Amino acid sequence: MTALNELARADILFLNWRDPSHPQAGGAETFCWETARRFSEAAAHVTVFTARHPGSAPESVSDGIRILRDGDTYGVYAAAARHLLRHRHAYDAVIDCQNGIPFFSPLFTPRWTADVCVVHHVHQSQFDMLLPRPLNIVGRLLEKQVSRRVYHGRPVVVVSPSTLEGIRRELGFRNPAYVVPNGSSLPGASQAPHPVGVSRSRTPTIAVVSRLVPQKRLDLLVHAMPALMHKMPGIRLDIAGDGGELGRLHDLARQIGVSNAVAFHGRVSDPRKWELLAQAWLTVVPSVAEGWGLTVIEANAVGTPAVVFDVPGLRDAVRPGRTGWLLPPDSDLAGGIADALAELTDPAARERVAVRCRSWAATFSWDDTAERLAAVVLEEMARTRRHRRSRRRPSDLSVIGSFQVTDANAMEQVLRNALRLTDAWNRCGDTFRVLLHGCDEVRAARALRRLGVRPSELTLASRQDVLVGTTGTAPAEPATGENAPEPPGEPGLLPAGLGSPQSESDRTTP
Repeated sequence: MTALNELARADILFLNWRDPSHPQAGGAETFCWETARRFSEAAAHVTVFTARHPGSAPESVSDGIRILRDGDTYGVYAAAARHLLRHRHAYDAVIDCQNGIPFFSPLFTPRWTADVCVVHHVHQSQFDMLLPRPLNIVGRLLEKQVSRRVYHGRPVVVVSPSTLEGIRRELGFRNPAYVVPNGSSLPGASQAPHPVGVSRSRTPTIAVVSRLVPQKRLDLLVHAMPALMHKMPGIRLDIAGDGGELGRLHDLARQIGVSNAVAFHGRVSDPRKWELLAQAWLTVVPSVAEGWGLTVIEANAVGTPAVVFDVPGLRDAVRPGRTGWLLPPDSDLAGGIADALAELTDPAARERVAVRCRSWAATFSWDDTAERLAAVVLEEMARTRRHRRSRRRPSDLSVIGSFQVTDANAMEQVLRNALRLTDAWNRCGDTFRVLLHGCDEVRAARALRRLGVRPSELTLASRQDVLVGTTGTAPAEPATGENAPEPPGEPGLLPAGLGSPQSESDRTTP
């Protein structure tokens, strides 16, 4: 039985700044909605509480999810606190999604409610860009010192290894932390080279689908167009999305004389988004930082590689030399894009890159994202019901171990019942591989000995293992030329077997 199925009939509240119908909805809203929808499909009772925007109803139901809207951009925090105080006994778990400033749900819920904080990326360096003084100082204080105190000891879900590093280094969090990456929205991306009826552009084309906000720094991309037009006549840039920067980007394109080569499509439908990305040779993400590169993975899903700066989040989503290009943060963007497009001039090279991109994107799914988040929620629900502190010592190390057994069916039952839901394993014949989170090799070996097995291999997991550990390796690529198999040290796990929730004391704890 999966972790999602174990959430049946549980009352779950998601707190998120916006819902998907909000004009400024972005990746955080996609993460919230895609996971909430799957919780609801698994028969959990799901409520999503968000800010209200013009034209929206205070309450509605969609995909079986109850949506409550109250408060504006900043008033939503007080509105959410009032809701929790009025209904503090109504929820088994609260998933508190931090968009710079969290909802501080532990202050308003009883001690037996499982509070899980989801952090997409750290905003400390962005508050000066987003808020005037003294609000920027208040924002940094709330995200760092206040959050660290309020969420002390509670699990934190991050969407990438970069965000994990950020909450440790910049925020000083010492909480147990779990990496739960975003999924990929296009079904069948590994099989279909493009959406039906869509062909790759004959001329160099860049497509960007993004919220148009200052931290995305799309002005750098527009500024790069004169140099790119000089090197590659006929190049086109398609920008899809809406936001406060739209007018400024329009004016900038006109001022520097690139309006004929830059098209602004505004907010587009999903089919139109996939069409733009599938036609393009390249997507470019010049953001100052991201929690994860959702737009990168969406472009990869239709075989389109990405050029990004080597900054948090994006460095996790791009595999340099295989699915895109990482540029030094202070490098020339126009030069980096020109070099990438030069490599893609050969149609055969474009197709080789497209195969790798679709293969990488196929390792991520919203089903797996929801399953991994559900496992964290279940573990915390079990802990809070016993009113115990977690036995897990916070550690950001993970270990992969391999072993063989004579009775594989019996070992399956042992692993289902002994490992935490947040760990993973797979079986190939009589050989097992396990991914144990929050431990080093010594503690992992000790845990496996308690299961009566002696691992033949025990190594620290890579960043890629942590990201795709429960979804499996990408579909196989031809083992020739640039598509040769991955080098040792970056294995992935096949779909994991997950046990039913038990108390932590009943499970093998590294």
